[in-house]
Amino acid sequence: MSEQDDALREMATHRGLKLVKSRRRKAGGDFGLYGLKDSAGAPAFGIEGDALTASAAEIEAHLRDLARATWGKSASSVRALPRPKPEPEPAPKPRAKPEPKPKPAPKPKAKPRLKVAVGNLLTELPSAKQTEAFTDLLARPGIRVERIVSHGQSTPEDAPMLQAHDEWVLLLEGAAGIRVENSAEVSLSRGDHLLIAAGQRHWVTWTAKDRPTVWLALHLDVRND
Repeated sequence: MSEQDDALREMATHRGLKLVKSRRRKAGGDFGLYGLKDSAGAPAFGIEGDALTASAAEIEAHLRDLARATWGKSASSVRALPRPKPEPEPAPKPRAKPEPKPKPAPKPKAKPRLKVAVGNLLTELPSAKQTEAFTDLLARPGIRVERIVSHGQSTPEDAPMLQAHDEWVLLLEGAAGIRVENSAEVSLSRGDHLLIAAGQRHWVTWTAKDRPTVWLALHLDVRND
């Protein structure tokens, strides 16, 4: 058997076929021709009845056509694999929030160097049922402030009050009547005030008997009198 026969037989085997070669040397016979049978022994190519009809070149061409057809069929039947989806990029890690800076400790409040004395003109009043109570609140050059508490007292008609400086009077609590020289009597209630000029005689004509009457007197341009 020649190398050509070996090559054709190998090609046929790869296609699942069997190569058949005639060896009959009769006149008009098929010596030197080839045919192909399938795996069941049935004629596949180059066989007509009992005679072989294909040359080696025809067998090779047929096997190559089968190879191309098989390859094309295989290629068309293979679907392109879908491209794998790209994996999503991992989400960026959230940045850690910076820790808040500790608040500075509050500065201790400075202790006051001065203690303010607060008083109240209407509390802890002295008893004035027997006689009026006079309390100096402030004295500075040219000015003096005093609180007067009355309880039913009045000025005698023959002993009017008289001073050589101006006096401003405010009624803080209670009720009273007052008369200034050459004027009629006026009644005073809480919040009323008046100015008595220097050298004017004046009288407190009455003060409430059922409750204390509290005055605030401001003496202006005070001299040593």
